[in-house]
Amino acid sequence: MDADDPTDAMSDLTPSDPTHEDGPVADVDASFEPVAVDLRDYVEFDLSLPAGRRVLETDVLALDLICLEPQQTLDARTFATADAVYTVLGGTAWVVTDEAEVTLQALQAVMIPAGVAHGLRNTSPDPLILQVVTSPPDEAPVVPVGIAEEAAAEHEAEQAKLGLVERLRRGLGSSG
Repeated sequence: MDADDPTDAMSDLTPSDPTHEDGPVADVDASFEPVAVDLRDYVEFDLSLPAGRRVLETDVLALDLICLEPQQTLDARTFATADAVYTVLGGTAWVVTDEAEVTLQALQAVMIPAGVAHGLRNTSPDPLILQVVTSPPDEAPVVPVGIAEEAAAEHEAEQAKLGLVERLRRGLGSSG
């Protein structure tokens, strides 16, 4: 094996050999194509209680969007085997555990390890939008899957108004 040739170092990493000196290597689905997700389509507020939507889920993680109106609270919860990362996309969150509390502003995050009781509150006058990643997803709270109904209806109405040529122009980034 040539130490200067990176392809030699990777030659032993084949689907039939899912191990490497650094540990297991996951099989990669060659047919995977990344798809952009517009999180704005998952934003949904409810004046009576926090609202959430499941954006993505795999065997390894779940990605949810949780929206809280001012003064709403996510009650204390503990995920026995799952870690959770809460990222504020907009607004301000107050996160509390038995050991500490932290205030998160937009684009700040906190990781809560498995087994730690925690709760969240929106004490600000502004709405709060949280991105929550839970891994593994087995203990993630059950939230509706898919985009908010209003966003879906608006998207369908907008697409119905556009002709084929206009949709192609938008998709290709042409201004006309």
